[in-house]
Amino acid sequence: MKLRSLYAGTALALLIVSAGPSWSQDTAQAEAEAQAVNREQVEESVTAETDSQLADKRTALIQEAVDALDETNAAIAAIEKGDTDAAIAALALATGKLETVVAREPDLALAPVRINHLTYDVLGSVEAVRELGKQIEDLVDDGKFQEARPLLSGFASEVVIQTTNLPLATYPDAILAATALLDDGKTDEAMTVLNAALSTQVVTDTVIALPPLRAVAMIEKAKALLNDDGEAANDKAATEDADLTAADYVEAARQELEIAEALGYGRESDFEDLHEALDELDRQIEAQEDTGGIFETIATRFEELRTRIFN
Repeated sequence: MKLRSLYAGTALALLIVSAGPSWSQDTAQAEAEAQAVNREQVEESVTAETDSQLADKRTALIQEAVDALDETNAAIAAIEKGDTDAAIAALALATGKLETVVAREPDLALAPVRINHLTYDVLGSVEAVRELGKQIEDLVDDGKFQEARPLLSGFASEVVIQTTNLPLATYPDAILAATALLDDGKTDEAMTVLNAALSTQVVTDTVIALPPLRAVAMIEKAKALLNDDGEAANDKAATEDADLTAADYVEAARQELEIAEALGYGRESDFEDLHEALDELDRQIEAQEDTGGIFETIATRFEELRTRIFN
């Protein structure tokens, strides 16, 4: 069962479109370029987080299940060469590996054997993303699903970690059935069973939405540029990172949250508390007040958002 197409790569959607008479192409272009500069400053932090989650998924792979899959493919290759004995031997090894998995984790339904990932990303203003979302919505409302389909497929800003699993309720039995068929000299039937077993691999997706992750990193940048009293840490720190100030990072974080909402990663109400906290941070920065408490509040709001939506 394939829950999502399995491939690795990057789809970059450049969304610079007109959002009406008051929204010029030049303005959209300028905002997209500014967004790219802002994101560049936090790219290392965002990449480190997504890489960490990928590493966790790879650690969860079950080597015996991986070996069983490899032996299944080896058996198919042996059948194609006419070497039935080698095929039976490979399937015997696969059976042994699967028995080990089941004995060790009897309640396990899916045994992870492979990890892939793909990235969708959006470069464009909030208005551009909203306009494209409205275009997709209009097409769907008009029943023009096939016209909406290619637009919707790239309407995301996320890393998708795809885990391929062997279904332990059926896969081991299929291996045993194929072995019995080979013993009876029914190689064609055995090949059919093995190919069918391979087709039952289950692909599950874990989605990491990028805009909230970037917003967190931008708030961390803003925090690093401020003393406890809300003043710029020092002239050098306040002017590095493409001349971005703490207030610039707060605004960039706000834009990322609005893009998250425009892409459908939550409703307006899901982001209200965060926007209010960012507004308060803006006020404290302008007044040069102590910002320590509001940063703690913002961190709490981000955690609540992650739990409420992205878990």
